[in-house]
Amino acid sequence: MRALVVNGEWSPRDSYQLTPEEAAGHWARDARQVWRHPRWCLGEVPDPVLQSDEDVIIRVRAAGIAVSTLRMAMTDELGYVVLPYRMGMPLVPGHEFAGEVVAVGRSVRSVKVGDAVAAETLRACGRCSACRRGRPNACLDGEFVGFNSNGGLADYAVVPEMHARSLEPLRGRLDEQSIYEMGALCEPAAVAYLALFKADRHLAPGADVAIFGCGPLGLAAVALARGAGANLVVATEPAADRGAIASRVGADRVLRGELGRELADELRDATGGRGFDVVVDATGAAAEVLPEAERIVAVGGHVVHLGVGGPAAPIHPIVTMVNGTTHSFSMGHLGGFDPVIALQAAGRIDLTPIVTARYPITSGLEALAHAATRHSAKTLVTAGAD
Repeated sequence: MRALVVNGEWSPRDSYQLTPEEAAGHWARDARQVWRHPRWCLGEVPDPVLQSDEDVIIRVRAAGIAVSTLRMAMTDELGYVVLPYRMGMPLVPGHEFAGEVVAVGRSVRSVKVGDAVAAETLRACGRCSACRRGRPNACLDGEFVGFNSNGGLADYAVVPEMHARSLEPLRGRLDEQSIYEMGALCEPAAVAYLALFKADRHLAPGADVAIFGCGPLGLAAVALARGAGANLVVATEPAADRGAIASRVGADRVLRGELGRELADELRDATGGRGFDVVVDATGAAAEVLPEAERIVAVGGHVVHLGVGGPAAPIHPIVTMVNGTTHSFSMGHLGGFDPVIALQAAGRIDLTPIVTARYPITSGLEALAHAATRHSAKTLVTAGAD
């Protein structure tokens, strides 16, 4: 089958101590410490096969190119990739994908051939301390499809039944291809859902919400805040096209100024000077956003950190203490797919405007280059684009 494939040089930094598991498996918990000089190509890889009676094979109909995928292609001055996650190579990337079930194992009951499904791609180990504490999204040793095992930027993929989330409730509300595109958006939307409603739990009806950054995470947060009954949703985004999408998915206002005191003043003025009950950082640039978040959060308000990457951000304890602010941090998507699908099926949210570019798998490298320009909110590789 056809697939995008990335390979690179295994070259652990002198300062990095590999664990026995990393050395034996030829993967790293922090790709920045090991992998150099990534090489991408469109190639042929073996067709997937059912590995157990609980597996399903899907024909991938839509797969997203995420910021983390781009970080597998970007390098520092020494040629190391800038991805701060686990990674093994050679690899078929792609951790945001959906498709049509084409084969099922003998024990599969919840889905059947022909069903549309979205793939959860974090496969928790069930043994580490995080899993034993009921925190599978923080699993230390699990499989992360598209990072340390082959993902969905390919014609086909194998998914365990328990991680194949049905998209059938979307039939009748979305056309066939849009169902799969919504499925590819489930992963970033689930990340935002868990951050807002599980990690933080302060986004109540009537709240005023500010969201920094209108990439897929930020746009999903806009839609979810509106769906949760927020009184006011204000987004900030310098790119006009992404700002327009924010308005379509639920933002009352979109501010395009550069980060700084002037933008913070404009944001605070939007609430009549009271400040926002919930402030969401979906930029991955916390060092720049946090000072502005501290200026605009209401007394007793909450800052939700979604973005990753960028330099460390200083937190001023006295500002947080005096204002009674809480900070929450969230990562991972397990437990978020089904509610996101249900909200879309019920018409409470509409994430479809987030998809702004589509490429066939034969143009996968062009899709990668397009996504790297950050002109699109979400670039997909889709069977429908063939």
